[in-house]
Amino acid sequence: MDFDVAAWEKEIGRPVPALMAKFFTWLAPYEYGDLGYFELAPENLAGGDAWEGMERWGASTWGFISLPDGSLIGLCEAVEPPAVVYIGSEGELRTLAESFEAFLLAIDAGETETEIDLADDELEPEQVAARKAFTSWLNKSKISAAAVSGQFDFSAYAAGDPPQRRAPPTHAGGSAPSMPAGYLDHIDGMGERLKMLCSLVGRTADDPELCAFAERTFGKAPPQSIGNAKHDDTVWLSAKNADIDLLFSRNVVNQKYPPLLVGEKAICPVLEYVAFGSAYTEPVLFGLHGEALWAAIAARLPEHYEERADSDGMVEKRFTLMLDAARDVELMLWSTHGATNGRLQIARGRVLCAVHSVNEIYSGAGLFVQWALERGWIERGMFAGHDALLDAVRDRQARPAQLVQAALPRGLWDTHLADQSGLRQFAFAYFRHFDDIWLNADLKTMFGKRQGPHGHDEPVLDDDPAEICDALFAVFDKQFAAWKTAHPDELA
Repeated sequence: MDFDVAAWEKEIGRPVPALMAKFFTWLAPYEYGDLGYFELAPENLAGGDAWEGMERWGASTWGFISLPDGSLIGLCEAVEPPAVVYIGSEGELRTLAESFEAFLLAIDAGETETEIDLADDELEPEQVAARKAFTSWLNKSKISAAAVSGQFDFSAYAAGDPPQRRAPPTHAGGSAPSMPAGYLDHIDGMGERLKMLCSLVGRTADDPELCAFAERTFGKAPPQSIGNAKHDDTVWLSAKNADIDLLFSRNVVNQKYPPLLVGEKAICPVLEYVAFGSAYTEPVLFGLHGEALWAAIAARLPEHYEERADSDGMVEKRFTLMLDAARDVELMLWSTHGATNGRLQIARGRVLCAVHSVNEIYSGAGLFVQWALERGWIERGMFAGHDALLDAVRDRQARPAQLVQAALPRGLWDTHLADQSGLRQFAFAYFRHFDDIWLNADLKTMFGKRQGPHGHDEPVLDDDPAEICDALFAVFDKQFAAWKTAHPDELA
């Protein structure tokens, strides 16, 4: 890979850090793909506007690697030491490593979570040789990552928070997370470790016991914030030698888990689920794990078990069991191709209309809610405190836009709808343009279309008076009836 330090410094308008120049000089004789699929590419990002907040972070950030999908890896010098950051082709912005040294060690461990990482069982001979040479170079160069006092959230900085590192709580020497006496003892044959993991699900990332567990298991604390409102809603915590993965989310689609704001834009994420697969060999249920579970599940918990065959005749088995109703934590298992995977997860709904568009009348969210409300298909408990407004909208004495603005601050979810046979599945397909139906297309057919602010067509719909409802709701009725006829397997 070509590297000319003078050319780079001219391009980026600043000195190349000494360690980076040393690494790139070592890397220069190698070919693309030897150490991972990336190219060295200096890029000055100052003055750009291609990513959110770039007018503020571009002046302190410059790119040094390009990835095959057009994403960049850069160095953000707004903090000290400078952090290595990911600048995604789809708008994602996140921190990859707290320093360039830590980034080099992540390359060596295969844990950058980018195309630089190569699967150990798929390496070509030249890649094996390059990896060994890189590890040797790191050792000879005595590369180590200095302790940093916290985590830099690049997405929060991009969205408007100050450039700062947020330190996780310390729980040095902590034992296993505490659990109530007899926690989940009513679940037959569940392993103690799985019970402990269940007790972690739903905790925020600043929980001391969760932080201590993550540091013991993965060698690092969980992300203390996720800051971008439109991208990177989740962050994985994983390691090659771990038999579980943790998913942290800034927006759990469950009203028991409201966002915890820790900055102007940053949210402290929640552990939404613990994922495990064939590497997990401790008891799950009935003292069993893996494929041995399924016969016992089918015999002893048939009401929670289902299996379906796809178009190729491949059978998929699925099982869902509520474990902790107070916190809405459930166990989900599934088996395909003879491999069992599972999650301990927060039971959650699905987003029909996201928070950034739900208040736009042309999204159809309010009108769809009124249609469901008039037919008695609203989960009124999800609109707690708004009974009078619900009744006024149902009676067409108030407009659906008023209900949306007052009662849907986190967007419209399928769980806002009653568990009417097939309704939630239909709504998800209708809003998301699945199964050849699309609410947006029906709205444009009825009201006409115009070019929206982002270049996409949108319905000509700026108001939602009662007189437009009957004809529109007849369309909704027809679409729902046709969908149920076409999808009898989806009906509860």
